[in-house]
Amino acid sequence: MPVQLRVECESTGDGESLYRWLRREQVVRVEGELTRAPAGGNETMGTLLDVLTLVIGSGLSAGQLALAVSAWRDSRRPAPKVTITHTAADGSVTRIETTDQPALAAALTELQQREQK
Repeated sequence: MPVQLRVECESTGDGESLYRWLRREQVVRVEGELTRAPAGGNETMGTLLDVLTLVIGSGLSAGQLALAVSAWRDSRRPAPKVTITHTAADGSVTRIETTDQPALAAALTELQQREQK
C-alpha cells in the first residue's frame, strides 16, 4: 500500500531528517520502499514541504510506521506537521493528519485493512 508522507517544516533539514530516520528503521529498509520526491517547487506560503513516498508491504505494518513517525516528531522542536496521504486504486484519497500516535496507528491500520479487501 503506497502512502505519501508530507512534512511541513521551516527548513529543508526536517524532510531529510525524517528520510534518514525511516531509513534507519530495519523494517522499513527490509519491508518497505522509501523514496523522496524531486526537490524544488515545494514551498507554500513560507512553509517548506518535503514529500516522501513509502510502500507499506506485508512485513511493514501501519502501526510500525505510525510509531516511527511519532518517535521522529517527538525528537524535533518544534515538531513538524506530517500528513499521510493514500490514493486508492479507485482514485479516492485519504489524508491522515494527527499528532496523536495511537490515533495515527489506528487510522493507518484501518486504511491498510480497507486496502487489503
